[in-house]
Amino acid sequence: MGSSTQIQRTSHKIPGFDPYNDAHVLAVEKKISDEAGVGFKVSSFDPDTETVTFERIRTVTEVSSERGSTRLIATLRTDAKPSDGDREAARLEHANPGYTMTQYEPHLGRGVLERLSEDVVRCRSAVANALSVKPWDVQVSARHGGGFELRLPRSYMPSKHDEKLTEVAENVVGAPGWYVDVSPKSLSAQIVPGQPPTFPAAIPYPFDEKVPDRATDREAWAQLPLGRILPERADAASPRFTLDLESGPHTAINGVSGAGKTVTINAAIFGALSRGMQLAIVDVPAKKVDFLWAKKFCAPGFWGCDSLEASVTTMGLIYDEGQRRSEILERHGVVKAAELPASEQFPPIFVVVDELTGLLLPEEVPKISKDDPIRIEAEQTNSNKARLKRFIKKTAAELRFVDMKLLLSTQVASQNTGITPDLRTNLQNKILLGAKPTDSNRRLALNDPTMVPRIPGNVANDRRARLGVGVFETEAEPGVFKSYYADFREYEKRLTALGATTCDSPAPSKSQIAQYTGGESFEDAIQQLPDDDPWNRRRVPKAASDRVYSEDGTELRGAAAAARAGRQAST
Repeated sequence: MGSSTQIQRTSHKIPGFDPYNDAHVLAVEKKISDEAGVGFKVSSFDPDTETVTFERIRTVTEVSSERGSTRLIATLRTDAKPSDGDREAARLEHANPGYTMTQYEPHLGRGVLERLSEDVVRCRSAVANALSVKPWDVQVSARHGGGFELRLPRSYMPSKHDEKLTEVAENVVGAPGWYVDVSPKSLSAQIVPGQPPTFPAAIPYPFDEKVPDRATDREAWAQLPLGRILPERADAASPRFTLDLESGPHTAINGVSGAGKTVTINAAIFGALSRGMQLAIVDVPAKKVDFLWAKKFCAPGFWGCDSLEASVTTMGLIYDEGQRRSEILERHGVVKAAELPASEQFPPIFVVVDELTGLLLPEEVPKISKDDPIRIEAEQTNSNKARLKRFIKKTAAELRFVDMKLLLSTQVASQNTGITPDLRTNLQNKILLGAKPTDSNRRLALNDPTMVPRIPGNVANDRRARLGVGVFETEAEPGVFKSYYADFREYEKRLTALGATTCDSPAPSKSQIAQYTGGESFEDAIQQLPDDDPWNRRRVPKAASDRVYSEDGTELRGAAAAARAGRQAST
């Protein structure tokens, strides 16, 4: 470090200058100081040429070999204030080409200037803008291995500024995958180059993970593993994504065809069965093939996929079981199943309802004769759909405390497709599958889409990485995840090895269907109706004497009543 004293001079022709008038001299010195810099004083006057010479003493300190650059410490104007930083920076940088003011210290009357690369200057400006400070309040230098080293001002707050600093790293001075590593205590940081995080083509289901014991660690036991969360950085571990069925028992899975709903549901089914839960599956008949592998693991009456009437019956059986369990809670004076004595504990029931829209969306009733079988069929179908919807809504709203766990799946969750807001409200966990969902789908599937991240472009545009990818919104912080994958035959094999309970006839019986749907199915009734039967194509009589009942005393209506009345008439 060395210092030198310099005398700076400047001369100006000032007609009428009076060197003996102190007020006049002070006024002239102020004007010159405003134009050329603070500190100039009159040193001499030539009356013949009316030329006044001004002088000031200036000390400049030079420091070399610091971070490979040269620093200048320049004297500020004597009246420089904290708010004059921009003016002083412009003046000093103009007087010292190639240098940038990196420190402004008006209380010491000095400013520090350094030679900075264009990249460092740009980074410093962007970081200062992100932190709402002046550029000289941030110290920036090139980082060994790429990126930048930062010294942050005392005004830095992680909760307020980290997201903005990440934006600088990814979008201003770097690229997606660059990250900021901050030490808030020392006010130091690094902007580090990196690759954006992504997913492999497939994430195998973690079959080797031990299932926690329900009796000793109920909270861990209730964590249903579904996949892996996209980490913030490529070099960070990918956290597990689980459904916390203890704090949020009900789940909605949305996603267009091909988005990976079945893969995700299969993982959930295995997780539930491996924990000893009872399984119920409700689906439209055309899609039941997706879950045939799990049919034998369904509890009796809980395979509701063969017909709409079977779906209604399965959900009716589940709801009634929930009522029975509620009575047990009441007898013991507790409010949830976890508080029951160990001897009274019952297994949770994990209910999968797939293709919810197809199950609940009413059919259009044709404007034809009320006696026409086509109209009768549509009305009966809608009646059963209304029953099914009622059972699902009441189970979601009333039975979370008796260990009922619903997983409802559909493509589009809107009121127009049969999924009303009151049903959506009772589904605590929201999952939206698909790499590129529309804004409309995000609004329908998520409670607050503004708080849920989007799938990064590097994942969404990678045909292997994007398979089974989606976003989630649960009681935990929302994020991006990818589902675990295993072939359904592997799930079946593993469950068999675990000794999972099976049932030879899990579909509801005909008598159960009659109990919950009010009679035989329309298909059964119409097939048994002779072509020449007098009841064919007639409305069921309304007179008391014309009422028709099944063998168990249930009043029949519509085509079922017509079919039974026809059989009675022929005998």
